[in-house]
This record gives sequence, C-alpha cells and structure tokens, in this order.
Amino acid sequence: MRKALLFSVLILLLPVYLYSDSSVRYILPESIAYTGASFNSAIDRTVSLPFGEEITITGIHKTDGVTWYRCVVADSTFYLPDIFTDNSVLLMPAGGEGRDNIHIGSSMVDRRLSLPLDYVPDDLVPVPLRYKAPGYESRRLLLRRKALDVFIRLIDDAGAEGVNIRILSAYRDANYQSRLYYNAIKRHGVFQNSVAKPGHSEHQLGTVCDLTTDEIGSALSGSFDRTAAFRWLMERMTDYGISLSYPKYKETATGYIYEPWHYRYWGEERWVIAERRLNLFFTR
Repeated sequence: MRKALLFSVLILLLPVYLYSDSSVRYILPESIAYTGASFNSAIDRTVSLPFGEEITITGIHKTDGVTWYRCVVADSTFYLPDIFTDNSVLLMPAGGEGRDNIHIGSSMVDRRLSLPLDYVPDDLVPVPLRYKAPGYESRRLLLRRKALDVFIRLIDDAGAEGVNIRILSAYRDANYQSRLYYNAIKRHGVFQNSVAKPGHSEHQLGTVCDLTTDEIGSALSGSFDRTAAFRWLMERMTDYGISLSYPKYKETATGYIYEPWHYRYWGEERWVIAERRLNLFFTR
C-alpha cells in the first residue's frame, strides 16, 4: 500500500520535475487579461502579461487534450494553456542573434518550427498603391525588397494577359499575428486551424502575400480558386519562384486549412535546382 502511494506521488511530481527551470514566452496580445485554470483555487487568478514575456514553468497538467503550464513570474503563480505560449523549435536568422535577415527560401516555418517573436526583416518596403487590392489602399502593406520586386513582376505579367491579381495582406509581425490568433480561438476554439500561432506564420518572413482578384470583389475568399487569376497562378507561379503554401487536401500535412490565396516567394533558384535534379535523374 505504501509503495503504491509513493509511486502515485512520484507520478504526480514527475511533470513538475521535468519542467522545472524551463521557460516559455507569453504570446497573447498585450493588455489582454487571462483567467487561469481552476486546478487549484489558491492560484486561480487573472493575470495580464506583456507580449513576449518570458515565463518560468514549474509544472504541467493535461486535460481535455490541452496542455497547461504552471507558471511563475515575479511573485505570481498561475496556469497558462500551451496555445497561449511558445516553446517551439526556433529558427534563428543568420548570425544567431535574432536580428539579421533570414536568407530567402532557406527557412521552413510551421506548427513546430517558429521564428523568434522579435524577428523583423530590415529590408521591408511598402507595396505601391496600384498593387493593393481595392479597399486596402490605406493599409500599410510591407514586403522584403526582393519579394516585392517578384510579386510586382508577376502581377504586371498577369495584367498584360488580361488577368487581374492584387495584394491584400503581406508582412505581419508576431504581435499583430497574436491578435489574429486570439480572435480565431475566440471564434473557433482552441483547436482552430485557420490562423497560425505567433512566430509560426509565414507572413512574418516578409516574403508572403495573400492575393485576390476583382473577379471575386477583391475579397479574401475560398472562391479564389474558381477564378482565372488562380488558374493563371497555378500555371505560372513557379516561373517566379512562388508557391501555394497550403494546398487543397493537404490539411493533415500542413496543419492548416486550404488557403488558395496564400503565396510564398522562395526564390527562383529553388525550382531551377529541382529541375536540374529531375533532369539528372531521368538522364541516368
């Protein structure tokens, strides 16, 4: 009986031991208060933390498919679900200090791999007015210089063939992404798969655009895939080093819903190298 009791106590303490002295970062938008879980009424309270605040983990609890961290900041102890924290594998930019630009096309960003929350490319430039979707003229849209040049060339080439394509979203920093993420959770619950967690969005790379066309009223819509603009992109996008990030029927692989509007510039050399490898394979 004593051995069974001791074993049970050790099992309860094991998560605390494993996560002692580790840390995560808080990713809810600043000034958003969060009420902790009621695992222990003595530490159930409302806390308000700055975005990106580092939190020390002293324990872990899992319930209903959600992992909760027992956290400490200063004299406050509280629980946070892992959906509001980030402890994923970080993809540090060149130089390892989180400040230099990531080489275009060199970085995978997904549910597991993330960018540092404070990563901001230093070569962001504004999207010219004529390339913005109607209704988004006043929105400050930014892209890295090289990516912008390529998207402009793509849009101009499509326009020369009578196909209308415009940009309605581009670079997003992690704090802005956090607000989108929070709203998606409020609407669809903690297991939503339509908005990436801050640090995990390709938009933070500064090489991604959400595209639209006047064929669908310049909206962000799944019906984009029934337009001439979408068909043109499917035929031509790799010529510009661009690809569709979240294809149809790939939700299990990507972790996100089908997004026919979301395009990432990887660099033209990506497809040149792939073509050379294919040619080499078939000429052996």
